[in-house]
Amino acid sequence: MHRRSIVLHSLVCCALVASVGALSGCLISSHSAESFTGTKVSDATFNQIEPGVTTEKWIRGTLGEPTLKTKLEDGSDLWKWQYSKVKSSGGAILFVFGGSSTSTTAGAAYVQMKDGIVTKRWRAD
Repeated sequence: MHRRSIVLHSLVCCALVASVGALSGCLISSHSAESFTGTKVSDATFNQIEPGVTTEKWIRGTLGEPTLKTKLEDGSDLWKWQYSKVKSSGGAILFVFGGSSTSTTAGAAYVQMKDGIVTKRWRAD
């Protein structure tokens, strides 16, 4: 009978370990997502804009229509392309402990033009 209890104890321990191992895959969950709005002008594209050289036609063809156009007092035009990126992530353990985070990044690229030629360019990131 002593041998039978040792075998039974061993079987119970093995079953317990197997159950915990099988459940551990379901105990942790996580997610992440990114969403973008607007137009982000890449560094490579932005660096190709040369004041005094780059034309309005090139700007429009490369960057597309700006988010905002403003006519300035000196007769020049100010064009703005803005964007935002929202990144969220979260997770849970045993559906009891959980956490999440959200971060937002926003920025804009500006081009000032007069007579169809870029006079200034800058970023606000």
